[in-house]
Amino acid sequence: MPVVQKHFSSEKHIMKQLWNGIRLTAIAAATMGIASSTAGAQIAFSGNTFGCFYSAATTPADCTGLMSTVGNLAYKGSTFSVASNPADGLVSIGGAPGTPNVNNLGSFTLNDGTYDYTGKRFALFVNFTNPAGVVGNNAYGAVVTGNLSNATTGNVFVDFVNTPNNFTFTDGTKLSFGVDDLSLDDNATGMATVAVTGHGYATPSTVPEPSSMALMATGLIGLVPLVRRRKNS
Repeated sequence: MPVVQKHFSSEKHIMKQLWNGIRLTAIAAATMGIASSTAGAQIAFSGNTFGCFYSAATTPADCTGLMSTVGNLAYKGSTFSVASNPADGLVSIGGAPGTPNVNNLGSFTLNDGTYDYTGKRFALFVNFTNPAGVVGNNAYGAVVTGNLSNATTGNVFVDFVNTPNNFTFTDGTKLSFGVDDLSLDDNATGMATVAVTGHGYATPSTVPEPSSMALMATGLIGLVPLVRRRKNS
């Protein structure tokens, strides 16, 4: 075989191998992209809540020494286990009040009785137990409005700071979550119970699957000797 033809054949073989290595790497990269965008797209969240009224200027770190009742307004905590929407990442915790509370953020109950609630402060604590290893501010402050000092029935408004709190979990999941305001009206029955609700958006972890990482590594390693041979030739 003439030298030129032999060299051309060798060059062609190297190029073919090089192209196969590039194609393998591209497939691995695409697989990683798919995994990062869809793996764990529906995320399960579970946890519990507790809360208390306070009079300090700043939201307390916990409810030690504080009460969950003020006047005739009482708060009861809850447990929750919900999942995000796969399509948009929406996380909504808003089940109806119950005994016990489930899948909401707790509930307020207003009973007959004269009391001026205006200016009272309330702290709600939302504890996420799954996913694990959460980092973020789990306290939500609220101001109560409703002067019932001259009547046993009426309206009370619980105005939460609606700015979402941001949470990051050990597995890379992120959650931006806020609590909704609520109103109680015990005019008709003398007692009203309303659930505390909240919503936010979750972002799943973008860590690629190990198999995809191994596939891409194989493709990249395979390119090294080919590029070196081509350079030497």
